[in-house]
Amino acid sequence: MSGEDKSEGAGEAGMKTGYIGILAVGLMIGIIIGVAVGAFAFPRTQSVSVANELAPGEAGKKVTDFITNYSGYFRLPPGIDIALINVTEVENANLYKIVINISVMGKSETVESYMTKDGKLLFLGGIEIEEFEERVEQQRKEAENRTREPQQQQNTTIGNFIVSGDEICREDGKPIIYFFGSERCGYCKWEQPVMVNVTSKFEGYISFHENIDTTRDSEIFGKYNPRGGVPTLVLGCKYYRVGAGTSMGEEQEAKVLTALICDLTDNKPVDVCTDPEIEEWINRIE
Repeated sequence: MSGEDKSEGAGEAGMKTGYIGILAVGLMIGIIIGVAVGAFAFPRTQSVSVANELAPGEAGKKVTDFITNYSGYFRLPPGIDIALINVTEVENANLYKIVINISVMGKSETVESYMTKDGKLLFLGGIEIEEFEERVEQQRKEAENRTREPQQQQNTTIGNFIVSGDEICREDGKPIIYFFGSERCGYCKWEQPVMVNVTSKFEGYISFHENIDTTRDSEIFGKYNPRGGVPTLVLGCKYYRVGAGTSMGEEQEAKVLTALICDLTDNKPVDVCTDPEIEEWINRIE
């Protein structure tokens, strides 16, 4: 949009980089699999002596250390955060299942890996066959729809929010503000307090739906973010964004959110929406 300052441009660039980063991580993990384990198949059930068996916590640490520091020629670059979620035993397989979270510039994904209990073999990535088939089928249908329908350029506004063109969704006559996040997502933890602080200024004028690790409002989430990344912000069904506003910083992100919500509430409450700095941002909305 015209008239945005350099920091806003940086926010938009940051979001684009975030999407590229996630794709890069997926490719990187695929390369690591080839480098690290080659053509190994899942190990057959075999005995592992208790003396050589790693404790679950040790196995989890070994996996996160490997992905962070010892991925052959493909060491992970700065800006990619690796966090251990949990470690469980695989029944009758002498394996640990290790689930990790990968965060890149406002986007997060969980990845499953498997390690033999003696810590000698690591298998990065695991596939739930039915889930994978469903996902591929969904992607195939989406690709078909894109070829049948003319491409429409997405219109964006301040804060790199997409303008949906939908009618404002309301609850008891008030615009609904949705926040979708997860406790395992570092960028969600950054965005959540900013969102909570901003929405608190609109008490009585909006309906705030804060969704952390829940399936509530899943229809809205699926509509505006079919790929399922978090954090996801949907403001009155008119503006939405996948990803955090970390590239803008907390202060500027708060002003952007305030201006967009003022647009939904017809500039109410007056004391919030007539602040000169907020009015400046409101005038930039397209």
